[in-house]
Amino acid sequence: MMKKFLITFTLFGALFFIPNTAQAKVFIYSNGEKISIAKRLPDDALINGEHVNIGVMYKQFAIFWIPVWNYGEKEFVLVNDKKDTYYDLDEEDIEILKTEYDTTLPSKPKINFWNKIGGKIIWGAVILALGYGYLSTRKDEE
Repeated sequence: MMKKFLITFTLFGALFFIPNTAQAKVFIYSNGEKISIAKRLPDDALINGEHVNIGVMYKQFAIFWIPVWNYGEKEFVLVNDKKDTYYDLDEEDIEILKTEYDTTLPSKPKINFWNKIGGKIIWGAVILALGYGYLSTRKDEE
């Protein structure tokens, strides 16, 4: 049984060394910038003819689309609806947006629950389930 576990663990670990290319259909992991919407703006908030919202940009490492770790500095940005273009904001821009659209923002950018904690709960449960499965099969062998 230990042999099966080691082979499975080795194969699973090898998946992380597969290159993550744009041509691949299945992404094992992702690493880099991520943007989530912090505040939706009215339809007249346009830049270059595209509607924008206030977002929070941060860096994230994820496995199978489940967040594992957030790192780097969080910052407010303007992001289009497709989330493929963003515009940096400084403190003055943020104050102008707050006044023009009568909106409130926290003093520091915050990440939503799923991206901040949710993925850690899922991965913790997976690790506990694997550990329990391994220990229960080990007891069965004895």
